[in-house]
Amino acid sequence: MFLKKLVSLDAEKLHNYSFKKKFAVSFKRMVAYMIVAVIALVVTVILATNGLATIYKTYYTEQTLQAEIRIDMQALTKSYLWALSAKDESVRDEQLKKASEKYTDFDSNLAALKKVYTGKEDLSQISKDLKNAEEEGTTLQKMFEDGAKSDEIFTQYNDKLYPAIDVSVQDFKKISTEITEQADSHFNFVIFIVSLALVVTVLVVVVTLIYVRNMRRQLEDAIVVPVEELKEAASLLAQGKLKDITITYESEDELGELADDIKASTKETEEIVNDISETLDRVAGGDFTHGSEHAEIYINDYNPIKVSLDDITSKLAATLGMVKDSSSRVSDGALNMREGANGLAEGATDQAAAIEELTASVQTVSSQTQDMADSANRGSSMVVQVKDDVEVGAEKMSRVTDAMSSITTASNEIATIANTIQDIASQTALLSLNASIEAARAGEAGRGFAVVAEEISNLAQNSSEAAKHTQDLINDTLREIEDGNAVVTETQDALMKVKESVDEVVSIIQETGEIASSQSESMKEISEGIEQISGVIQANTATAQQSSAVSQQLSDQSENLNHLIDQFKI
Repeated sequence: MFLKKLVSLDAEKLHNYSFKKKFAVSFKRMVAYMIVAVIALVVTVILATNGLATIYKTYYTEQTLQAEIRIDMQALTKSYLWALSAKDESVRDEQLKKASEKYTDFDSNLAALKKVYTGKEDLSQISKDLKNAEEEGTTLQKMFEDGAKSDEIFTQYNDKLYPAIDVSVQDFKKISTEITEQADSHFNFVIFIVSLALVVTVLVVVVTLIYVRNMRRQLEDAIVVPVEELKEAASLLAQGKLKDITITYESEDELGELADDIKASTKETEEIVNDISETLDRVAGGDFTHGSEHAEIYINDYNPIKVSLDDITSKLAATLGMVKDSSSRVSDGALNMREGANGLAEGATDQAAAIEELTASVQTVSSQTQDMADSANRGSSMVVQVKDDVEVGAEKMSRVTDAMSSITTASNEIATIANTIQDIASQTALLSLNASIEAARAGEAGRGFAVVAEEISNLAQNSSEAAKHTQDLINDTLREIEDGNAVVTETQDALMKVKESVDEVVSIIQETGEIASSQSESMKEISEGIEQISGVIQANTATAQQSSAVSQQLSDQSENLNHLIDQFKI
């Protein structure tokens, strides 16, 4: 259990830590382990270095110094032997000089040995033994200087000096053995301590590696796993698959907060999408009475969507209301145009009847004028009758002129209405285009509205074509009416002239019958003019009938447009 806690973290606590604390806690322990490992390694190096330094500075130095003293003793012995055996006095003096110099080396090396020696041997006794050997050597040196015999010198060397030197050598051999044992013991101790420190270092490194592996796994569970889940959720969100998003990760860290935010955002987005779909379904069904039914879900940056939905429905409702109002006005105008056209047709019929009567009267006048050529007396009474008929014809022509003026005024009004209808058709086409654009933006939800927009566009096009056709017919009618007005004016002027002629005939007919013949010719011309007027009136009658038919068609189209608009709730 302790080892498990040592090489791993508390998964539950790590799960709820913030990212900063996750890494801080994880790497803090790892750094601690690494520090322990480094400390253990440093301790190992220090112990090894200290052990080597101790062996070198103490045991190696001790061994070196005692070895130097022993070497000097051997050199001292050799020098005395060379001096003893030398035949040449200079050689002997040289060897004795070398021997005397060795005593100084003994003192310096022994002093140095005392400073570093850590063993148990009594250096004071060794110093005494060495001093004894030095004294015996000094005695031997003096014997050489005093010229003692060789036997005496040899006896001093062999019986006194050499045994003293041998005692010192044995003392230093003991020191050498002791130093070697201490060095071996210290070396073994250093090896043990270094090995122990290395074992501790290796254990710490192994624990650190196991901890790092477990830490990596736990951090993956605490970070990578939820990140993968959130990444998949974000991918589904980017693909628009809101209903497929499932987030199970819960924590008090940043990823937990991010998961909660994504879940909340997904839910809010799904609610907004559903509300938009419902709103567009109502719009596609023709309900423009209101926009979103859940305005409270459109918060912050989503608010422009709600504003756009409300703006679309309100503007479409207002536009359709204007279209409906315009359609009603078009329908009323078409009805008035139809009534005016019917009145025009009836007036033209009356004019035709009046012209027929006038034609009959003119023919009668012509017959009477012919008869006047036979009888001036009867012609006088007939001229009076002609005068009366001409006055009636002038009055009727005056009424024809008034009727033609009324027809011109009504035609101009019809042209104005047709222009208004064409403007409405253009606005309706623009409305249809805007509706098609909004339906395209709405995507699948706007298909129904796109169909309605297409029907409105077709209706606008038909209305525009009908209005244009009506405008062309009205323009033709106006031209015909202008021609008719000119003819009527000419006819009225002719009738006035006839009246004046008849007045002159009344005064002159009794004087000459020739004037009656001339009047007969004039009556023929009048008859031809009346026939022309009759043709114009018949053309006006046909035009009025066509205007009536066009106004009826325009009225029917207006009713169809009203029927389509009535399908919408505005």
